[in-house]
Amino acid sequence: MQHNVGGHSTFVVSNIDFLSYGFKGLGEDEQFWVTGFPNDPLSVPPWQWSGYGAPPGLPVCIHSTHNNYIAVSSFKRGTDGKYHRRKANFSRMHIVMVDDVGTKVPLERLVLSPSVQVETSPGNFQAWYFLKVPEPDPRRAVRLIDGMIENGLTADASDPGMRGVTRYGRLPVGVNGKAKYVERIGHPFVQTVPIWSPHVRYSIEEIADAYEVDLNVFETHKRRQVAAPKHSVAKTINGDNTVLDLLIRADLYQDSLDGIAGAHVIICPWVHEHTDEDPSGTVYFEPSEENNWHGGFKCHHGHCQSRNIADLSHFMARLQLINQG
Repeated sequence: MQHNVGGHSTFVVSNIDFLSYGFKGLGEDEQFWVTGFPNDPLSVPPWQWSGYGAPPGLPVCIHSTHNNYIAVSSFKRGTDGKYHRRKANFSRMHIVMVDDVGTKVPLERLVLSPSVQVETSPGNFQAWYFLKVPEPDPRRAVRLIDGMIENGLTADASDPGMRGVTRYGRLPVGVNGKAKYVERIGHPFVQTVPIWSPHVRYSIEEIADAYEVDLNVFETHKRRQVAAPKHSVAKTINGDNTVLDLLIRADLYQDSLDGIAGAHVIICPWVHEHTDEDPSGTVYFEPSEENNWHGGFKCHHGHCQSRNIADLSHFMARLQLINQG
């Protein structure tokens, strides 16, 4: 169904409609991953980004007056028997999302017509490509996304909102509650759907050809091996719980980093300061002889360039006090 908003034609689409088409053929041991919350996404605590696996049904956090998000991939159970939105739990990539179309990415760079396009803030869109066959190889999925970024589907190729197979995008029904939009228009921006063509689907090869991406080229990173720490799992805070333990309990832990002993991919505690709240690109290093048994912290986002292990330890100490209180 179409209706008119401000002189522009938009579609009436439910989040269930979007998920039914985007994750068509979801396996019995697969779950898509969502999260949602009210208010300004730049001010919510990091744990609210952890989200929930679904189906069956959508969790109560997904509401028309909330900021609502969906990951581009489905996830399977881990060795602990639970579902997580982690690279280690990746099952298949079902959708490819191009972020910031109309602002950072000119409309003419979209050489393929989207399956769905959602206006997520005034004049700013997320374009979604539904895959004919979900991609089960994480290397090919990452290569496609990285190749599209390298070939111009981002403003600067360094901090794009579309990077990563665990990446969130906004569900079509919801609001953008960032304070700058509330201040500008007097209320959260209510999202609209100017393009709804869910039967338009592409193979990963068709998308790669259109954006000139070679799916057979995989980057190889030379990673420095670090000796396993002599101490316990991680540095303690106030002589009590370890940093790693607290990160896991706060749902900030994602996965171990392949190739580097004692390195772990985490969600940055300051993710709300990242461009579009991108949760990727943050690593915690366990204490080792190389870092004088202090541990390490590195976030590749611009807002966090000056932060180090002391900042992480201070944050986790405060979190521990909150938990004890």
